[in-house]
Amino acid sequence: NADVSRQYGMLQAQESRRESQNELRAAFNYYTQQLEFSGTAYQWTSSAEEKKNRIRNDSVPTPQAVITSDLDLRDLYRNQLLTALDDLAAEVEYQLEQQQEDLDTSDVFELMNQAYTAMNKWFALIDPLDVDEAEEAVKRMS
Repeated sequence: NADVSRQYGMLQAQESRRESQNELRAAFNYYTQQLEFSGTAYQWTSSAEEKKNRIRNDSVPTPQAVITSDLDLRDLYRNQLLTALDDLAAEVEYQLEQQQEDLDTSDVFELMNQAYTAMNKWFALIDPLDVDEAEEAVKRMS
């Protein structure tokens, strides 16, 4: 469909502009773009009972749906992290302008926690074997 292709192209152009303004966004996106998915299979990680229920109800997700869900989740966590970091920078700047007696760092700590949580959720999506492989590659380069 021409409309879908045009919209996709517009979204890609917008994301490219965002990446040029934010190296962290670009790094997260680069990693995600390097992922390779099987279009025909995926590993079931839920309980056996859940799998049985899904099969009975004919609601087992397709590989395409699983891939889309994974990529959407990565984008969600990336956006949560970037938003928390932007808000944190603004809050720190605001607090630096306050008088000592008016300082309230509770928002700073809350935003740091939000960023930490989002970052951990994003990194938890990385296969531990990929981390091991990357560490070995870095060791070989040293």
